This record gives sequence, structure tokens and C-alpha cells, in this order.
Amino acid sequence: MKKHSAWLAGGLLVFVVLACNYSASVGGTDLHMAKDDGNGAPGAETKTFSPSDHTVHCVAKLGEAKDGTKVTFSWWAVDTEGPKNEKLKDIDYTTKGAENVIHAHLTKPDDWPKGKYKCVANIGGAEKTVEYTVE
Repeated sequence: MKKHSAWLAGGLLVFVVLACNYSASVGGTDLHMAKDDGNGAPGAETKTFSPSDHTVHCVAKLGEAKDGTKVTFSWWAVDTEGPKNEKLKDIDYTTKGAENVIHAHLTKPDDWPKGKYKCVANIGGAEKTVEYTVE
């Protein structure tokens, strides 16, 4: 029985370490959409945009800031009057220093088709998704 207890304890330790790493990279991350503030930066938090909101922002507040964390923001048209289940763009970024708030934006020169969209943030290999609509 002692051998099984040692293996169980070791397995639980590995689980706890992995869970803590996941929590620091994604579980502790707040991901939200924001309107443009008129100066190219994220403004008011929202999940609904109008077609004439040509620039949309995705903001990630990292639970634990680490220098060199690789982040990819993937923008998707999920079910729109135009494309459906189509990736629009990937934006890659690597954090610098203790940077804990990062964002990416996507700009369309003409109006956005109405419908459902999402942005998927891959933060250090783990993903978090925020959905939004254009109405």
C-alpha cells in the first residue's frame, strides 16, 4: 500500500503544479472586447458593436505577468451576413517586462457585416475566448 501512496502523492503534486501554471497563464486572465476610444486605444468594454465601429479591440488582463509570454489573438467571423466560420486575422505579441494588460485591435475600412464574431487569445499555449456581436 505504501508504493501506491507514494505514486498517488507524486501524481497529485504534478497535477497541482500544472494547475497553477494553467491558472497563471489563462485561468487568471480577464479577456474582454472594447470599443475604440477615438485615439486608437481601447475604450469602453462591450460585447456589442455597430457595423460602423470600424476598429474593435480585444483586451487581456494577465493574472501573472511574465516577460516573454507569447500571445496570439485570432479573430474569427463565426456567423455573419458575410463570412461564416472564417479566420479573419492572427496578431502575435510577446510581453515585455511585467506587462499585465495587453491588447490587439482589428480594423475594417468599411462597415462590418452584422453577426457573431469571436476573438481567441492563445496565452503561453492555453486558450481563452471572448464572443461579440455586430448589430
